[in-house]
Amino acid sequence: MFPYADKPEDYWTGYFTSRAGAKWQVREGQAALHAAGWLYSIRVLDQNSTDGQISSVIAARDALLDSMGIYQHHDAVTGTAK
Repeated sequence: MFPYADKPEDYWTGYFTSRAGAKWQVREGQAALHAAGWLYSIRVLDQNSTDGQISSVIAARDALLDSMGIYQHHDAVTGTAK
């Protein structure tokens, strides 16, 4: 792998240089998942929320959990998945 430099004297190779875009997407997904947890909490605590609103937040959160689980699997991170 080619070395990666983030500062003039700091070079990285291997894990730190592979799939940098994917790792960024995982960080962004984790942030969205955290926000979804907050939205779920707010909806549940709001007594004016309908069952449909709560169900839609749960469905979105579950879909993101599934995606993040697959994306963070070691084969996906290392690029060895088929």
